[in-house]
Amino acid sequence: MNSRVSAEARDSSVFIREVTLRVGQGTTVALENIDPEEVLADSTFDISGSLGGKLPDGVKCDLFHHPRKRSPENLPLEMPSKGRFAGRIRLKNGMNDFQLRISLRDGQIIQTREFSVSYKSSFREWNETIFIAFVLALVIRSLVIQAFWIPTGSMEPTLFGEKYDPVTKALTRSGDRILVNRFAYVADLSLDGRFPILPRIWFSTPKRGDVIVFKFPDPDPKAAPRDFIKRVIGLPFDEIKIVEGTVFINGTALKEPYIAEPPWQDYQTVVPADSLFVMGDNRNNSADSRYWGPMPLKNLKGQAVLIYSPLKRIRSIVSHSHPSIAANLPDRG
Repeated sequence: MNSRVSAEARDSSVFIREVTLRVGQGTTVALENIDPEEVLADSTFDISGSLGGKLPDGVKCDLFHHPRKRSPENLPLEMPSKGRFAGRIRLKNGMNDFQLRISLRDGQIIQTREFSVSYKSSFREWNETIFIAFVLALVIRSLVIQAFWIPTGSMEPTLFGEKYDPVTKALTRSGDRILVNRFAYVADLSLDGRFPILPRIWFSTPKRGDVIVFKFPDPDPKAAPRDFIKRVIGLPFDEIKIVEGTVFINGTALKEPYIAEPPWQDYQTVVPADSLFVMGDNRNNSADSRYWGPMPLKNLKGQAVLIYSPLKRIRSIVSHSHPSIAANLPDRG
């Protein structure tokens, strides 16, 4: 808050005093106590004050409103009695600067007094709140926790998909709804590719036995993105063999209490670098790495951690580690 007094003001001894502001029916506040950083929620306020000292004929007080980035305007002030002034001010969104000015009849300025008031309309505040909530939801969904729905039975009995009556085709069971920890392995600052220049920061890679969600590695680049959920079976450079219903990793058989039934088809492969070999727990009803190949680590979205719906199905999603399986890392000399 600034005050500037000219030589004429000293000569005439005229000065602005007792300036107060009142918002609505609220408390009257002295101008000296107005904090420009405090945001008002009311768009109008009343200003009043008086002129002290020896008042020559024709002295007047004007109020100039300077909204930020707008042209200033002269607001009318009533002078109901000699030396008193009063008026009503309507604020613009943002910071509003004001100048009280005492001048003589010939227009000569003898004193000014400046102050600032900040205002934010409820409409703007709601818009900002909604925008902030949207950004936070986007960040949380892309970086921390995301909800998914299980439509098929490829992960049964661990996760249930939808079920329909074979005759009436009516839905008899809803698919599980799960939460996925997007922060378990990687912080995707690109927000699922929305900001491709930003990096993905890795904390760790999935462990054998984790249940993960990933973007399906569709060979058609124009295909709509699809999210899959499977269990990690093989890590980079692992040798995978399926023989007579048993899965072998680097020559050691997996103990898999989580599967619906043993796979009926034999299979053999080696997992490439920067990839995972994934399978559904419902081995004979799952489109997985046996059919479309390894899952690139760059497609990883997160780890499935919780079933939150239906209520009777609420439980954590368990990883089954296999510590007895040796890593099949290449000899790097």
